[in-house]
Amino acid sequence: MLFARDVPDLPFPDEADTLQVLWCPLDHEPYFQPHTIVRWRGAEAVGSLLIDAPTPDPDSDDSYLPMACVLSPERVEEYPAGWGLPAELRQRIWAWEDGFPNPDGWGYFSHLSSAPGSKVGGWVSWIQDPEQVECSKSHEMAHLLTIASREFDIENGKRWAPIEERSPHAPLEIQEPTDLMIQDAGSLYLFVCLKCPDLPVNSLSQGS
Repeated sequence: MLFARDVPDLPFPDEADTLQVLWCPLDHEPYFQPHTIVRWRGAEAVGSLLIDAPTPDPDSDDSYLPMACVLSPERVEEYPAGWGLPAELRQRIWAWEDGFPNPDGWGYFSHLSSAPGSKVGGWVSWIQDPEQVECSKSHEMAHLLTIASREFDIENGKRWAPIEERSPHAPLEIQEPTDLMIQDAGSLYLFVCLKCPDLPVNSLSQGS
């Protein structure tokens, strides 16, 4: 659940200030991912929060049941991934990276472009080829939310791992804080249509 006060850049429909994302912890076609339901609501309609989470259905897939953890949102600055850049600019970046001493292997595509992991808004960090997502009225949809199996890998963790938890080898318990596994170390992407008044949401997933 996300509140407008905590994510001021997130678009909300009129008279709504709360985003709830629910999912069924079983595989659903066509992407073999959890089926998601999104609700835009007013906070007063949500009521009091449950102290104890309901017991999951015994048929639930354990890989879709997150481990309890603390969410600490942080605003970051990121840039488009390589696929989102003009070919001429990609060539300039490669030439720039090749043109100066870089013993630690830092580069634009791993350390400066789209942030990996779970996030709200920003550029999509695709695992496979980029996909264009459209709503039922054929409007191109914008990235709303990513729920990731892993927050980073050993290489891009040099840039994106929290400073408080950073280590040379990005331990597994930091890479996978929620213990979720979507497809094969994949991500579930949610997209919102900003042209439709009710802000409909679609989802898809990719695996590694």
